[in-house]
Amino acid sequence: MSLQALCEAGPIARIARVGYAPFEGDDPIEITFASGKLFHVDAGFEAATDIVVREGTLFEHAYGHLRTEEPDTFAAIARDWTSEDIDLPWLIGATLASPRRLAMTNPYRVDVGYVFDAGGRAFALFGEADYITAAALDDPELEGFALEVGAPA
Repeated sequence: MSLQALCEAGPIARIARVGYAPFEGDDPIEITFASGKLFHVDAGFEAATDIVVREGTLFEHAYGHLRTEEPDTFAAIARDWTSEDIDLPWLIGATLASPRRLAMTNPYRVDVGYVFDAGGRAFALFGEADYITAAALDDPELEGFALEVGAPA
């Protein structure tokens, strides 16, 4: 994962959950930039904690190989694949900068993702127990995690 590439992608044009509706917190996220760059965010590999950020769409990453190997399966998956915007209007037009590690300290301590400077606010992007969160670091709904900002990433 290249956090530098994420920060160099420019202003954010869209942030959305992707996959199959209805969407919940365990659905991956895609961030589209005005430059045309797109990254997907999924839960980490170890105990579904932390996040994995990759360039490109989640759909292509997960199912692109089926396009030629199993075209009917690919078409069936594509037919129902959709997205839903995440309501973070302050993030649209912002550029991500200064990534720092983010740790959850309640009910136990574990690194869960990153916090970025974005449009004058702190943007938290993290995953814990298969749930991927994208929110302002000062969002009251995040208080229970007892998040702690760490060293630069």
